[in-house]
Amino acid sequence: MPENNKLQNSQWTEQHDAFCLENKLTPAAKLLWQWLIRQGMGEEIEPDLKEEFNHWVEKHRGKPYHRDTLKEALQQLINCRVVQLVKKFKWHIVRIITRPLDWLKPRKNSPKRNQNCDSPPSNPQSAEQGFSSSSNTSFSEDQLLIMESVLSECEKEGIVFDPVQSPEILEYSLEEVQYALALFKNRGGHQTDYRGKPRIRNPQGWLLTCLRKCWYRQADQWSFGGLLAALGFDL
Repeated sequence: MPENNKLQNSQWTEQHDAFCLENKLTPAAKLLWQWLIRQGMGEEIEPDLKEEFNHWVEKHRGKPYHRDTLKEALQQLINCRVVQLVKKFKWHIVRIITRPLDWLKPRKNSPKRNQNCDSPPSNPQSAEQGFSSSSNTSFSEDQLLIMESVLSECEKEGIVFDPVQSPEILEYSLEEVQYALALFKNRGGHQTDYRGKPRIRNPQGWLLTCLRKCWYRQADQWSFGGLLAALGFDL
């Protein structure tokens, strides 16, 4: 039975094709998504895009994809939330979660997604109780720890999220959230302007937009020391 379910969940449908067109995915990104679906959905995997995926591509296509093409394909899937990046070991070795298509729609306020969070966690213990109480979704201990760490990092910077109202924040890795928070501080954070008004009026909304649009990538333009300072390290 589990094998049959895996085969059924791995089927590529017209809805997948429509999603690719709507999000303007490149052929490489579409092929990578199809390959990742066959590796399994809804659980953490650690694929090697260069040795595993690209070897499979070369076998059937005649030649592998260029490194930049692979990197762009993966980033496209991350940007449109098909793939959640948990950890990056190298540019081609990552720990990710591939999401089923029905999980992605609707994007917000989905009853199915809200079932993952029964109560707004004000502390790590209540967060774990909220997520583990879902009857339809089970999370590993590592996933729960990541979710708790994400909420905790935001609270440290004075940005409190209610995971029932804003479950999207839990879709991002701890590293992504830390970079976004660093950019938040770099752009003024909770500081006020000369009129006494906050430079960023809606910190929660700003942070989510930053994560969706990958504004935190601008951190690559910072000096190493400036980035460490923004992340809270004493130099």
